Amino acid sequence: MNTENINNKQPRKRATNFSEAEKIRLIDFVSHFKHILENKNSDMVNLKEKDKYWKKIEQMFNSSSSSTEFRSSEVLKSCWDNNLYSILNGQYEDVLNNDLSAYTIKAVSNGDNLEEIVHKDIIKNDTHLLWLQTGIASLLYFGQCNWTGPCIDKNIDWLASRRSEALKELSLHDECNINVQKPELLWLSKKIFSNLELQLKYKSCIWWLFRANLLHQCVLDENLGILFEETENLIVQISGLRILEDLLCKLLFNLEVARFYLYHRRTQSSERYLECAQNVAGLTLSLEGAMGKRTKYQQEEKAQLYLKVEINKDIFPSINCEDMPKSVNLDDELRLERIEFSECKEETQLGMLEEAVILAKYVQLQLCQPKHKLTDEEIKPYLTRVIENTRNWSLKMTSLCHRCSLESDDKRTVERSMMQAESLLNDYNNGEASVARRMDLFFASGMKPIWTLKEKWANVMFSLGLVKGALQVFIELGLSEDAIVCYHTLNLKHKAAEIIQQELSKRPTVKLWCLLGDATGDVDHYETAWKLSEGKSSRVQRHWGFYHFAKKDYVKAVPHLKLSVELNNIQELVWFRLGYAALQTEDWKLAATAYRRYCALEQSSFEAWNNLAKAYIKLGDKPRAWKSLQDAIKCNYDRWEVWDNLMVVSVDLGHFSEVIRCYHRILDLRGNYSDIQVLQILVDAIINNINDADGNTASRLLQSSLTLFGRITSSTTNSPDIWRMYAQLTALRKTDVDAEKAAQYLQQAHRAAVSNPNWPRSEDTIQNVLELCRHLAQAYLRCITDIAIVKKRKMLGSAKLSLQAVVKKVKEQERSNENIDEQLAKVEEYLAIITNELEQIKLTQ
Repeated sequence: MNTENINNKQPRKRATNFSEAEKIRLIDFVSHFKHILENKNSDMVNLKEKDKYWKKIEQMFNSSSSSTEFRSSEVLKSCWDNNLYSILNGQYEDVLNNDLSAYTIKAVSNGDNLEEIVHKDIIKNDTHLLWLQTGIASLLYFGQCNWTGPCIDKNIDWLASRRSEALKELSLHDECNINVQKPELLWLSKKIFSNLELQLKYKSCIWWLFRANLLHQCVLDENLGILFEETENLIVQISGLRILEDLLCKLLFNLEVARFYLYHRRTQSSERYLECAQNVAGLTLSLEGAMGKRTKYQQEEKAQLYLKVEINKDIFPSINCEDMPKSVNLDDELRLERIEFSECKEETQLGMLEEAVILAKYVQLQLCQPKHKLTDEEIKPYLTRVIENTRNWSLKMTSLCHRCSLESDDKRTVERSMMQAESLLNDYNNGEASVARRMDLFFASGMKPIWTLKEKWANVMFSLGLVKGALQVFIELGLSEDAIVCYHTLNLKHKAAEIIQQELSKRPTVKLWCLLGDATGDVDHYETAWKLSEGKSSRVQRHWGFYHFAKKDYVKAVPHLKLSVELNNIQELVWFRLGYAALQTEDWKLAATAYRRYCALEQSSFEAWNNLAKAYIKLGDKPRAWKSLQDAIKCNYDRWEVWDNLMVVSVDLGHFSEVIRCYHRILDLRGNYSDIQVLQILVDAIINNINDADGNTASRLLQSSLTLFGRITSSTTNSPDIWRMYAQLTALRKTDVDAEKAAQYLQQAHRAAVSNPNWPRSEDTIQNVLELCRHLAQAYLRCITDIAIVKKRKMLGSAKLSLQAVVKKVKEQERSNENIDEQLAKVEEYLAIITNELEQIKLTQ
């Protein structure tokens, strides 16, 4: 670089303010100047001057100096060129139009290979810094046009001619969202940041490529596995950079990575990075209660949740935006605008980076918990804290968008949700807030593209019955599926296919042909879309498979769904439906694979875990089925069917303590429930003292099993099998009291068995009753020793009456079953013993 130019070149405009986030953007520029200042061959300044300049740069970036000191530094005036000021002021167009050579611009306009243009220019002219500046300006300009606003209609003339090529390359065999503006800017930045020479010169170039990938995924209609894997590889590379030794850089990077995983709903992967960010920020977050009111006419205060924030270090320097997105008032006749706390709560002062951590934590908690109003109430304090306190434009915009979604399902807040979305759209379009301030923490904020806000606005309008207004927005956004629903609501079904045909006449796309196939039910349209995609679109196969799936033609659906996930392996719904279709066609191996992949992507679906367990059971892999069912109950603790499945598999595997836990939970959910087969296996295991799956003896579960049977018999009083098993377990305690209880339980079993007048008509029930009589007689005879004569006579008399009635009924039946005859003879023997005992009692009196 010509050192004379650095000293003499005057900036066109000065940046109004520099935030800490902006300092991060300049790390590579500082590295560049350090290289010059420390170069002994440089005649830029003498050695003393070099040392003075470098110390000033170090002081700027390592101290907590104010933005005023940062702005007025002489180093800025003497060392930093025009591009730097343009980037910091949000004047990205100036960087893109003013500094590339005429030859380079002409080569790009002519359609030459962009990678070769960048590489040759860097090697030949040593323009590393210029291309880095161009890439950063291009990416931020793309973010302005599609995220932060205000959008500028004017194109970059020398780049606009490559728009169709950019769209094709960015689509990755599927399609970009039709609402994306100036995609050539993203395309250019990715080409620049992917240059290996530039990555070697400026290490954080990889970080910028990571950021470009974040935006790239957001503009695609599909989440693509190939882009996800590429971005994960970049995360590994960035993690090894020395730039992360700076705490601010470390915090920012962990926030951005957490946002990447949250976008893909990988809550477990995001948790590690978010926890690291929280530790670097020194934040401790906890929900606590304080007395307060939330309605206008509330007389008695109740405990209300709020977020308590503690910080164990100084906050990172922050900068405020003067013109913030506006929060629309609730204006409800009942609810207060915000909770009125009577207790004084100490509010910890936070900066925008700390607030970004809290907002990311809100999103993570929302994704990893079941969707429920109670969940919303628990996590809302995180969102409220950011909305009410932040002075960062991106965080305010994003947090208000989250509140729109949260309030869209509540009849008391849905109107504010609609008005808030409309207000945010106005904030996007107006130019009150500067571009530079809008861009602060943009990549760490989790902000969605502007068309997602418009779609949210239209959905709320539709829910309020404003169908025509919603239809207009859906058509504008190219959301044909939603437009079709609107036409159906308006009884204009013929318009659904017409609108798609009109769009096809303008520009045929894979998505439109798929939607036409959905609307008309003609599979030839899917074939046309498949040919148009050159056999590479996962969307086509998904629509095709869903068409057959809806008709319950699972045999035809499976090949299309399978091919779709082969082309793009991070489609949750496709994996789920492929698993179900495979279950229906009894392809257990494919079903297990599909549900396993789905559960890896979406871990909160109990249906998926339950069906995965079913597939494993069919494959004979019960240990894996047991683990899958454990995950299923974590997702839904209140489905008794899942507990029942877990109980059955636990019995098979010998997890007897788990059997008891499952049975208790089923009783909690159903109140009255009995599974004789499971209980019999449990009782036999305890009686025979066999080892469970963990090698422990089952006899240790005797007391917990008795507690379970006590609970079962309190609601199920007419089951002879349950009373019999209860008696068997009670007798194991081998005390006089328990022996007497066992006899009583057997008497209850006998009463339940003979309560049905039709029991003598079945040979099976006759055998069961006779066996029960034999056990009853044995139990009474065991407990009549060493007891009072009166009590002994009463017990034996009861036993005699029970046995006599059964013997009489059995003898009245015609039969030719030797087993029954044998059992009847044994019962008669016991009856004779009992009768003899009663006679002996009479003689002694």
